[in-house]
Amino acid sequence: MELKRIIGKDSKHAMELVRREFGPDALVISSHRVNHRFEMIVAVDIAPDPSLINRPDDGLLQVQHEQAATPRFSAILHGEQSPEASITNDRAQEIVNLFKSEMHLLKKELAQLRSASAWRYQSGEVDNLIENKISQYELPSTSKLLILDAIKNVTDPTEATNRIHELFSSALLANDHEPENLSGVHAFFGLTGAGKTTMIGKLATQLVAAARGESLTIISFADHKLGAWNQMQLICSGLGIQCFRCSDRQMLETIIRELPDDQCILIDTPGLNLDQTYQDIQAAVPDALMHLLVNAEISRSSCEKLLNSNHDWDSINIAEMSPQPDTWVLIDALSRQPQLHLWLKTTNGDLNHAAEAIDVDSTLESAIHLFGLKETQHQDGRVERPESGRQMGEETSTLDYLTGLRADPNDRNPTSSQNHKPV
Repeated sequence: MELKRIIGKDSKHAMELVRREFGPDALVISSHRVNHRFEMIVAVDIAPDPSLINRPDDGLLQVQHEQAATPRFSAILHGEQSPEASITNDRAQEIVNLFKSEMHLLKKELAQLRSASAWRYQSGEVDNLIENKISQYELPSTSKLLILDAIKNVTDPTEATNRIHELFSSALLANDHEPENLSGVHAFFGLTGAGKTTMIGKLATQLVAAARGESLTIISFADHKLGAWNQMQLICSGLGIQCFRCSDRQMLETIIRELPDDQCILIDTPGLNLDQTYQDIQAAVPDALMHLLVNAEISRSSCEKLLNSNHDWDSINIAEMSPQPDTWVLIDALSRQPQLHLWLKTTNGDLNHAAEAIDVDSTLESAIHLFGLKETQHQDGRVERPESGRQMGEETSTLDYLTGLRADPNDRNPTSSQNHKPV
């Protein structure tokens, strides 16, 4: 089944169009009034393939065997078979390329860390507890070396935290543009599954709440992923805003040309062929703003592909998939790209939960907290956790003293002792 969108002057006219187009048995999923017109979403059965009707099971199995066999992953990885000639699934090719890039970058990281470790060993430097925590944490080699150099010989966790914060805060910039004040054309890019549709749905919900639904249009551009267009249709239908689907640059130019000049246009893009999509949108709408959406725990290879490309991103947006994401790979990449600006983040898939503006200080504090620098160990084996306020040694705690479980009777107040004589 697939969804079709019919727009008429009123409900009666829209129903006549549905019956004329799809017959009297068409299933109407929803109906709404949009911009003084009436919209109906209709579910239509996909036409069956005549060649497969009334065909025995043996014949169907023969058709499957006649198709090209899927190549082994190891054969593609090691170059035994040409990927271009054997793989028909672009997503599979993308996964293979990301895997190769990730392995190459990991080898490069290990080589840099070995070189740095050898230099530190030869210099006779003895690391303290804080430096050991940083050394043992899995960080990009560039950031790890910078942090170790910044906290050299520092033993106070608070001072070490402040130095790391100052090291990256000046390199990370944030955009303070309010989502409710959006205008013009905005295209959102990202890898498959990054959450572009969710981000657009959240922004559309915020704009509708700000009474700007009539001046908002959403366009799904060249996204052939199964169910992507249906999901966008349902979101727009629920919000009462208009949406369009276009497959190429010429159709995109036509749609934007027909829209009023005061329209705010949000463009949802596919996760594949990102370079070609970027060029098509830039050619069709030269003044469009390009926004990139990435996962908070993005891999090194994805950072290399998205952030170190020749694309001029107007903002970087983050999708936080976990409660306390490890963002150090992203922070490391952004600190080497001073022209990039952070903008919005999403923490869940609920469209009613607004997209939040990214605060650089809070992002860095959450990332530094993962190091566990606040836990310091003393020579007597006692561990202090300043944030909890608990005592973890063998001495009598306040709770034990108050309950009298481990308190020394000689420590009690003499007056109190006289009032509690044994009977």
